[in-house]
Amino acid sequence: MKFIKLYSKTHHYLRVAFKMLRLSRDKHETELDVDEFREILLECIDQGLLVLGESPREAIYYHLEKRNLVRKDEIPEKLEDFIEGLRRIFGPGSSLIEKQIIQELFRKFDVTTEEDCSDLLKSVRFVMKLLASKKSRRPR
Repeated sequence: MKFIKLYSKTHHYLRVAFKMLRLSRDKHETELDVDEFREILLECIDQGLLVLGESPREAIYYHLEKRNLVRKDEIPEKLEDFIEGLRRIFGPGSSLIEKQIIQELFRKFDVTTEEDCSDLLKSVRFVMKLLASKKSRRPR
């Protein structure tokens, strides 16, 4: 029951974060819109999985879709399902893949932090908050 509550809170958080990015896009001229963020996140995931090779990366996407967890194009909105799928496939080894994706995400957005960033979901939240705060500080 705790997992379901945590899952729905996390899923709700990501939907709200995407909505906030959309609203800020509508109200202000922004450097990055929701579609661009989704695209960049998918690129980072692609690059992170590429550490295993081209064929294994495609096999992971295939198995995630076949097991009805998540399609590749749904990953930004269903990030928890993607992470759960990686953990089912790789067990504890999935943390290495998550770290690879996080490194790519931080590199793309030029993010540096002293915090331990080994959790993909928390890292995506961190980047989204950082982007939102940069937008709210922009002069009008």
